[in-house]
Amino acid sequence: MSDLKVTLEKKKIEKALKLWGKLNKQEQVRELRKSGRALAVRLANVTAPFGLDQKARKQGEGAVGKDIVLTVRPLNSYWMNEASKMKGATAKAFNARFTDKSGQSWLESTDVSLNSSSIKQFHQKLRNKGTGRTPGTQHGYMLQNQEKKYIKETQKKVGIAKASWAECAGTLGGFASVKGVGKIQGWIVKLISKYGRGVVQEGKGYIKLTSNVPWIGKALSRSNLTKSLDIQRTALAKSVIAIVKYNSKKAGFA
Repeated sequence: MSDLKVTLEKKKIEKALKLWGKLNKQEQVRELRKSGRALAVRLANVTAPFGLDQKARKQGEGAVGKDIVLTVRPLNSYWMNEASKMKGATAKAFNARFTDKSGQSWLESTDVSLNSSSIKQFHQKLRNKGTGRTPGTQHGYMLQNQEKKYIKETQKKVGIAKASWAECAGTLGGFASVKGVGKIQGWIVKLISKYGRGVVQEGKGYIKLTSNVPWIGKALSRSNLTKSLDIQRTALAKSVIAIVKYNSKKAGFA
């Protein structure tokens, strides 16, 4: 799916519906924004890589690194030169040059020679647009230091899907901690300025959060989405009831 829209509407909050009208306009807006922000944090938490801390970051970086390593073989200068020399040979001769003692070819004539200028296009071409992962159906090779540099640069993009929800949280009040979830940490916040694709729409009685990350449907499961919504609806309902009780007590009716 191209985007995923999440709506918090007062009509969906059954337990607090009858009491909602007893809140004044300022209270309604405040509660919806507070709940919308908390939902955004919850969604950032359950969007892959799961979590908000450095452990989640490392997990995502590890997956990216693994994909690239499985697709692009790093060579030292000697073997890179050998590959260049053998490119003009027959496929049989090329494969034979890069066959180990067990008879396995670790580099083949169909593998693509890459450098720092061509690796990004090669990698992006292979990536599954739905999951962002690399299936490893084609392989390339390049100098070790160039591959390491590319991996490091690509790992900096880990968390883009989370950043869309983080941007929504920022719009609605910030990245502070949500009870039982945690806070959106700096490594995610840094991605917003360059990769942020989160949009907040506010209307009468509702707030809509939209993630325009193309692969958000793969990074955030329907079950995690539903669970996050259910938790936040309950939290909002409890908050509405508490406010009404407080206002009633303050006015001398309770």
